[in-house]
Amino acid sequence: MKIAIDKKVIAAVVVTTFVLTAVFINGSADGTTPGSEADPVVTQSYVELKSEQTKYYIDNLIAKSSQEIAGLKTQLEQKNQEIIKLQETVNELAAGGGSEGFQVVLLNKDKTLLTGSGTELIVRSGKVTAVKGTNGGLANVTSAKDLNTGEAVVLNHLLISSRDDGRGIKAGIDSYLLIRGSYTIK
Repeated sequence: MKIAIDKKVIAAVVVTTFVLTAVFINGSADGTTPGSEADPVVTQSYVELKSEQTKYYIDNLIAKSSQEIAGLKTQLEQKNQEIIKLQETVNELAAGGGSEGFQVVLLNKDKTLLTGSGTELIVRSGKVTAVKGTNGGLANVTSAKDLNTGEAVVLNHLLISSRDDGRGIKAGIDSYLLIRGSYTIK
C-alpha cells in the first residue's frame, strides 16, 4: 500500500506543479513586469501634478471661451441695435417715405430743378414748365399723364420722377415747391 500512497502523492505533486506553472505562465503572458515602462508604478505626486496640469489647461480654455463669448455678445448687441434702427427706418418709409417728409423749396426764376429717381414734387405757387428727360417726362399722377418739355405744370398736382435722367421742372417766376426725394437745382 505504500506504493499506492506514493503514487497519489506523486500525482498530487505533479498536478500542483502543473497548475502553478500554468498560473505563472498566464500571469506573465502579456510580457509586462509591474513597474516597467509598459506597466509603470504611479506615485501620488505624479497623479497630483498631472491633475493640476489638466486643471490649468481646462481653466485656460474656459477663460479663452468666456472672452470669446463676451466679444460675441457685444457684437450681437450691436447688430440688434442696427436691426432696430433699420426696422424703424423701414417703418418710417412704409408710413410715408421717411421722417423728412416733404421739404419746402424755393425755385428762383429761370432756374431748373432736376429730379432724382423716385422723387415726388408738388408745385404750390408760381409758374413752372416740365423738362423731359432722355427716357421720358415727369408723371403727373393727379391728371394721369406724362409731361413733356415746355408743358405747364398745374399747381397742387403730384408729380413723380421715375428715373434720374435729366427730367425736372423750370421756373418762369419764383415758385415754391414741396419735394420729397433727391434733386439738383441748376
